[in-house]
Amino acid sequence: MAYCARFNPGISVPGNGSTGFPIFTNENTCLKGFTAGIGIFFFEDYPSDGLHDDHEGFYVVSGSGYAKVGDQEFEISEGTSFVAPAGVPHAIKKKKGGADMKIYW
Repeated sequence: MAYCARFNPGISVPGNGSTGFPIFTNENTCLKGFTAGIGIFFFEDYPSDGLHDDHEGFYVVSGSGYAKVGDQEFEISEGTSFVAPAGVPHAIKKKKGGADMKIYW
């Protein structure tokens, strides 16, 4: 059970329009149901919506693009934080021609 973990770029999980790099997983965290990691988002169009049983928080580390949570769409860029409540569809895309976005989740 860990209170601290280090980012490992050698461990990745392909996602829908992104690649995830888990930091805290169900196997190494001290809180049941808590996960966190870094995602690299590279799609310029929205992928199919994500839909989860848990609340999710996001923080844009670098890059810019758009997020859609439920029926709201908003621009996101470095320093933006947003949430996707449990059971609410959400998706993220980078700006056309822009750099990939790095987002902590």
